[in-house]
Amino acid sequence: MRVLPLLLVAILGGSAITACGAAGPKRVLSQPPSPAQTGSALPLTPVPQPVDLTKFDADPCGLLTKDQVAAVVADPPDAVTPRKSLTTASVGCAWNGGNSPLVSVLKPLTEPTTLEGLKNTSRRESGALDPWTETSLDGLPTAVFHEMPGPDNCDVAVAVTDADMLVFSFHGNGSTSTYWDKDRCGGVLKTAEFVVGNLRAG
Repeated sequence: MRVLPLLLVAILGGSAITACGAAGPKRVLSQPPSPAQTGSALPLTPVPQPVDLTKFDADPCGLLTKDQVAAVVADPPDAVTPRKSLTTASVGCAWNGGNSPLVSVLKPLTEPTTLEGLKNTSRRESGALDPWTETSLDGLPTAVFHEMPGPDNCDVAVAVTDADMLVFSFHGNGSTSTYWDKDRCGGVLKTAEFVVGNLRAG
């Protein structure tokens, strides 16, 4: 049994627009996004600065602005389509532009629902989520890991309350990333930073 539900959504369309002799769509960002600001590893519980998840529960697909989608999914972001996911196991959203990586955020609704619980699963203890690195993001306990093997994939779990974590995933599957081709974990950490910051802002 898998520890986390994988949000492997096949989203068609959004292919790159090309025209003979014409320039492609202009990028939204004038420069690459800065790396996420991470800190020292923190105890996984209790969560020192919990996040209000009301906004997440109401509209998980509204948690990234257009510029933020450009920064972590595809720039320009015109072809990127957010898709809400709601199952008995999780709720969340995925962003994909056809030729871009699949970027997603999920709140697990079944065990493990906390970062401490994820760390203590048999899959984690057996090394199935390695390499596993603990850090912090915006004062929240955070772990970077790999649920799916391969250099195109990376996952980040952030303990947002004592009872909840958010799981962010960056699944490339060979797709080109505008800014994170050489640092897929950096891309998913940046996604987590954006979402947590937007939740903090209300």
